[in-house]
Amino acid sequence: MQWLIFSKAERERLHPLNVALFLVAMLSVPFFLQTHISILIVLSGHILFFTWIRQWSVLRYLTLPLVYIGMMYVPLLVGASVDPYGIWLTGLTVALFVTSSQLTFTLVRLDQMGPLFRILPRLTRLTGMVLAILPSLLRTWPEVKMSHTKQPLTEKMERVALYHLLPIEAVPSPLRHLTLSDWMIGLLITGIYLAFWSPVAVIAALVLPGLLMFSKGGVRDAYHYYRRSRVT
Repeated sequence: MQWLIFSKAERERLHPLNVALFLVAMLSVPFFLQTHISILIVLSGHILFFTWIRQWSVLRYLTLPLVYIGMMYVPLLVGASVDPYGIWLTGLTVALFVTSSQLTFTLVRLDQMGPLFRILPRLTRLTGMVLAILPSLLRTWPEVKMSHTKQPLTEKMERVALYHLLPIEAVPSPLRHLTLSDWMIGLLITGIYLAFWSPVAVIAALVLPGLLMFSKGGVRDAYHYYRRSRVT
């Protein structure tokens, strides 16, 4: 279901400032939604989205909020009292925060923010090396974990580190000029972010990911996917 989001070319053309703005807005979603029903609605929407594109395996991270909720109920074993509403509200907020993070990583590539670090003195080369090694590190770790399943964690990490002891000459490219489309997307994200402060915060939280999912690149990919499925 990758055709639902930006095509690769569209995502690579997304301006780094808009990537950073979307990241901040998405991670702020749980802190703007204060009511129980609002969090339930948005969390349900995110869960349905992930179930649609990646099936149930992606929902394994939801065990973390469940563990937290279980730990908060432990005082009941010794006769103490707890606040069930507060516990579940905090658990849902944590779940929504992690879900927003997952959704952010799905919709945008965070390594696109690399050019933003060029404006920081003395950090250009270091930042470039880190940003160059991260994608490779994320690909290498699952391979090492699968090929050395019985090895201790320290040895796995050592193998990953040895694999990356190579000279890296990758420096982020200069920050390109903002185009009209960049301004429009930035204004839309900013407008939706400001809407979080209003009573329509739930609608804004649901529309923000859709702004990137159903872009012109996403709609075009969906059209070609539909045509191919009809032919086959």
